Amino acid sequence: MNPLRIRRAMVPAATFVAVFAVASGPAARSAATYRPRVDYQLNCQGCHLADGSGEAGRVPSLRGVLVPFAQIPAGRRYLIQVPGVSESSLSDRATAAVLNWMIQRLSDVPVPPHVVPFTTAEVARWRRIPLTNVAATRASVQRLVAAQTSSRARSTASRSTDKSPM
Repeated sequence: MNPLRIRRAMVPAATFVAVFAVASGPAARSAATYRPRVDYQLNCQGCHLADGSGEAGRVPSLRGVLVPFAQIPAGRRYLIQVPGVSESSLSDRATAAVLNWMIQRLSDVPVPPHVVPFTTAEVARWRRIPLTNVAATRASVQRLVAAQTSSRARSTASRSTDKSPM
């Protein structure tokens, strides 16, 4: 048999093996974090900047609000319904992945173990319901977060005084 013919026959098989190895190996797993980062760069970074700090007086910082907002239902809805998210061309699945990536990578606030990742279904449920007043909704969510934080602080203080010796 002609050696050139043998090489031509082997190219498709070798290509399949190489593609399969890449698609199922460590590179595929790293793609899970690569894609949301790229989606953030292409869809969010232009306004919120690479580190999520935004622009004072124009574009709000994400750094201090992502985790607190993600801990309450109204905050989660806001993060999904804010126009830059709800009107993006990303799929619901990609949007959930970007939100989860942002929480892990851009927040100044440590992520507590009870924070539930955004899901495709959650994004699909809320993103098609537009916010009628973004600023008022954000302010309302910030008040809810402040009330929750204050309530947790009181609860913690109460528990610590309950444990004091008599």
